Amino acid sequence: MASTLLVVTSPVVKRHFRFKFVGYCNRTVLHWMKITCGVTFEIKGLNNIPKDQPLVVACNHQGDWETFYLLTMGLPVSTVLKRELLYIPFFGWALAMLNPIAIDRKRKTNALKQLSQQGCERLGAGISVLIFPEGTRCPPGKLGPCTKGAAMLAHQAGVPILPIVQNSGHLSPPHKWLKHAGKVDVRIGKPIIADVTTKEMHAQMVGWMTENLAEIS
Repeated sequence: MASTLLVVTSPVVKRHFRFKFVGYCNRTVLHWMKITCGVTFEIKGLNNIPKDQPLVVACNHQGDWETFYLLTMGLPVSTVLKRELLYIPFFGWALAMLNPIAIDRKRKTNALKQLSQQGCERLGAGISVLIFPEGTRCPPGKLGPCTKGAAMLAHQAGVPILPIVQNSGHLSPPHKWLKHAGKVDVRIGKPIIADVTTKEMHAQMVGWMTENLAEIS
């Protein structure tokens, strides 16, 4: 129902209010998970989120839970996602109303160009960009191989990377309706400033995410 409402109202509702609406809907989903499935969460590092500044948000990807949580952080966020998701009736159409960066992963060169051009446009408009550096969901336990897309975009746009790790895969497995009771641990790191090279930003991001994910897995 929320997807349908977003699609129907998007022509007359400004982008800022679309982000707020989705944030409200996602908070409702997280509350529903808590009440019906016993899925709670604890966040450390909320004070590390800069105010009034667009960021490249980089988070590990394990299940479904984080796709809801990351849009409730109070930041207008454009998500980097697979283009195929936009073709899903209503759900995909609603995603398109949030101005995501839809990547054709079969064409890697074109995908990087899209990320660069559209990512800089979003950041320049004050909208943060959410990237899952692993590129796909990975099993709980450790960080999967990470692409340099987050560091490349952050360095090019001159904005920080906000690294985040979470361990939702144990409780909210992908492609499954069944959720397991328990607590999701979320850690938000200090922003990685774009005053070093892309390679160094990427190394700092991966190092922090690897170390902190190991501690909560």
